Amino acid sequence: MIVKQKFAWIRLLFHFRGSSFEETWPRILTVTVIAIIVTYLEMRYGLQKYTLTTTPFALIGVALGIFLGFRNNAAYDRFWEGRKLWGALVNTARSLARQAYSLIDGPQDDAELQRFREMFVRRVIAFVHALRHHLRDEEPGDEIKKGLPPGDLAETLESSHRPLTILQQLGRDLAYARKHHWLHELNLAFIDAQLVELSNVMGGCERIKKTPIPFTYTVLIHRIVAFYCIFLPFGLIDTTGALTPVVVFLISHAFFGLDAIGDEIEDPFGTQPNHLPLTSISRTIEINLLELINSPDRPEPIKPKKGILQ
Repeated sequence: MIVKQKFAWIRLLFHFRGSSFEETWPRILTVTVIAIIVTYLEMRYGLQKYTLTTTPFALIGVALGIFLGFRNNAAYDRFWEGRKLWGALVNTARSLARQAYSLIDGPQDDAELQRFREMFVRRVIAFVHALRHHLRDEEPGDEIKKGLPPGDLAETLESSHRPLTILQQLGRDLAYARKHHWLHELNLAFIDAQLVELSNVMGGCERIKKTPIPFTYTVLIHRIVAFYCIFLPFGLIDTTGALTPVVVFLISHAFFGLDAIGDEIEDPFGTQPNHLPLTSISRTIEINLLELINSPDRPEPIKPKKGILQ
């Protein structure tokens, strides 16, 4: 995610890192070159019979703007829902860590209970990192390996759905605590409700990831934008004359940019500049939970690199 920086207004106009122009400039350059060629041929040879009026482009432009707006709204809804789900994950992880020390109770000098509590909290941290890797189709990193006992780690790495496996292990932890009379039956329901919430967050994220905007709709938008910008100079040449390439450049920058933005934020869990900073959120959860258990091995917060927070 791009961290908002304070730029002077004029500097912001020429700030390209993280903007759609990084991806769309080849398309914009192509249609601008076409506009230059059409303008040259028209002004040199007067090929009026091959030009069009602005009327069809005005009509199509209005419909195209509505389509692009609808698609970008749908893409942003997915982006914002993903952020709300990860916000719920932050709250639920904190609640689980707190309940591990307030509801799972026993003698203060019980060393096994203290180890169990710490292991439980570290397993919650491992679940958060495993979910991030799962959504990004990445192999698990050291964050997972150091948060799970060797036997549970082997079981997790062999699983085809690692976050679900860790969630199952958390459920077994609750059963273990109840068996050792550390967790009262009445309190079990409260902690189990948090595990259900973790499952809901995981399912919501998978729904976003695995159910993209219908492909046929995306292809249609791409085609209409491309054809509109390619044939645009034929409708503008009689009106704008030598400035036709400039007008085509500005209009194609707007349409191609909106099209690219919708593509980028449609799946909010990736690693592109405008995607959600899942690594930073995961690290924040890890730091918060390790502070609750007074662990000295807390990592440093993730800092933006060149204005981008992963």
